[in-house]
Amino acid sequence: MTAKLNPPATPTTEQAEHIAALIPDLIRATGPVSYGYQFGPGDLLDRMVGASWPTADTLFCAACTTAMFDGDDLLGIELGFAGPNFYAFKANLAGLASDLLARGVATHEELAGLLERAEEASYLNAHVPDDVYYLHALSAPPAHRGKGAGRALLEAAIGRARAAGYRELQLDVLADNPAVGFYQAMGLRILSETRSPRLTRDHGFPSEYRMAAAL
Repeated sequence: MTAKLNPPATPTTEQAEHIAALIPDLIRATGPVSYGYQFGPGDLLDRMVGASWPTADTLFCAACTTAMFDGDDLLGIELGFAGPNFYAFKANLAGLASDLLARGVATHEELAGLLERAEEASYLNAHVPDDVYYLHALSAPPAHRGKGAGRALLEAAIGRARAAGYRELQLDVLADNPAVGFYQAMGLRILSETRSPRLTRDHGFPSEYRMAAAL
């Protein structure tokens, strides 16, 4: 029997639980240099994303995610939300850190380091306007790249954003990411380019692009 290719949709509770272990690596793959610097060399990103995934209104939540499946196999995810929610959900993610600390899942040193490094790296991101749909992450497992899931997920996000009355869809992407060419082919343009001399010199950061598609 041929597995059914499902259209992009918010994952069900069962699907979200099924793919939870895959999400940290999918998030990391969208900006390995950036996430590696901010969260450090251990698995703090995995722990933070793991706490955020089942928690609504946080930066990496399943409720903010659209997924595409081939049967039970995850082909890709798109995670996005209304522009101002980026800052609200980011603050809510910080709230989860307190719980991780209380449960002994993370240490003071890890979280203090994350806060300091994330603050520095945040200056690479242009302000997210209120009237845009902000695409936070678009990612596919390595085994399923090139199968069209990214295109389908981005087209679905653009369609939802247009129907909801947003002015633009915007996203941030590191300049050395091959996805830049894909986004340009999909009609997105580069609005700005931001660079941190210290992060480039000391940690190999490329420039960061803010890209947008008019709706």
